Amino acid sequence: MMPVRIAHISDTHLGTRFREGIKQNMWAEEMRSRLLENDFYERFREMFEIIATMDPPVDLVVHSGDLYDTPTANNSRPPPEMARIVTQTALKGFIENTGIPILIIEGNHGLFRSYELSLLETLKIAIPGLEVFTQVDLKRALQEGTPLKKEYDNFEVFCFPFIGYDILESSNHVTVYNDWVTNCQVPNSKLPSVAVAHGMGADKSLHPAIMSMGYEYVALGHDHRQVKHSSNAWFAGSPERWRFDEAGLKKGFLVVDVAASKKPKITQIELDYRRPVLNEKIRIESEDTVDSIIDKVESWLEKNGFLSEWDPATAARIRLTFVGESTRLSGLELNTSLEILRTKILSVDSGYNVAQFVWPPKRSIIDHDSSAYPEIVSEYLIEDPETDFKAYLESQKISDDYDKARLTLIAVKALKLAASDTGRKLTPEALEEESQ
Repeated sequence: MMPVRIAHISDTHLGTRFREGIKQNMWAEEMRSRLLENDFYERFREMFEIIATMDPPVDLVVHSGDLYDTPTANNSRPPPEMARIVTQTALKGFIENTGIPILIIEGNHGLFRSYELSLLETLKIAIPGLEVFTQVDLKRALQEGTPLKKEYDNFEVFCFPFIGYDILESSNHVTVYNDWVTNCQVPNSKLPSVAVAHGMGADKSLHPAIMSMGYEYVALGHDHRQVKHSSNAWFAGSPERWRFDEAGLKKGFLVVDVAASKKPKITQIELDYRRPVLNEKIRIESEDTVDSIIDKVESWLEKNGFLSEWDPATAARIRLTFVGESTRLSGLELNTSLEILRTKILSVDSGYNVAQFVWPPKRSIIDHDSSAYPEIVSEYLIEDPETDFKAYLESQKISDDYDKARLTLIAVKALKLAASDTGRKLTPEALEEESQ
């Protein structure tokens, strides 16, 4: 049996548009693509350009979910039209020029949750050689008790589109899904097999049995880190920096050589970036004033080379977190001064090569009306809550009698429940689930 070679990409989030703290009226293509939005399109095209020239060539490209950024549970808007144009032209051109098929599963982004409708279906109609597997397909397979797979000449691919555990639980389908995974998605021992899944153990969206079903390779999506999950399972990660806590991570895709009854050979392909994305800390000392903190920020910007001529290709995305407390200022004063500084930094001909400048609010001293500042809520919720809360605890004088790890667990679980819209409450049982 000949070995199989696949390119594994994931979490491209095409159509991502940042709302908070961005330089206004900056276009990559006038009235079609915003500057930072275009970064995701460039990475998408770049991956397919690299894959098209590989020698030996790949037999299949798999995309393990989150092709588009919207719609999502909290944002019902369809992706920008430019995202659809880039997707269709890139995929169609790749297949026509190489003859290599592409398979995409649906993730938790790009999914209309209120409709039995997927944006991937229109792509499949428009592009010969493209296979898609959606949550609608998954629901049908569960109902009919049939596998969700695609057979190629000398291998087969089993598909696990995203489905939230809360959806299975509320519809009393947990047992049905368990039985379907273990009975209907069993690979053929005579052919190399690949599973493609969008999910993680942290939110129970990745069924643990998938890891022990006997697939030669499991192509995972949902985690934006390019990381090994087990000997035969990897997250490809996202090819572009979607959140600030992804700054500094290796980004790209994977090339996987698969042979029957053998461990896969993984080759990591790393992409290079011209635009810096920084997620840094500025320490506040007890005697600091608003002026001295603003001086620190301006000195930091100059030291790191951002006080320079505007270049749209290299203009930085910056998020600063302020750690510590001062008795000589209030959070409101600091926030107001930072807003003034941001206006200066992002203004036309400012002398700063910065495309985005944000900071998380210090929630211990800043109260705000969430409806008045939706971008603050959005920016905070998509960041890493565990890291943010640990940083907050570091800035506070907390007795050693308190278990800081337990406090962090409670805070993170509370944020997840608040954002999930499931109606679940923060109980001791819920905390135990999170710690397992």
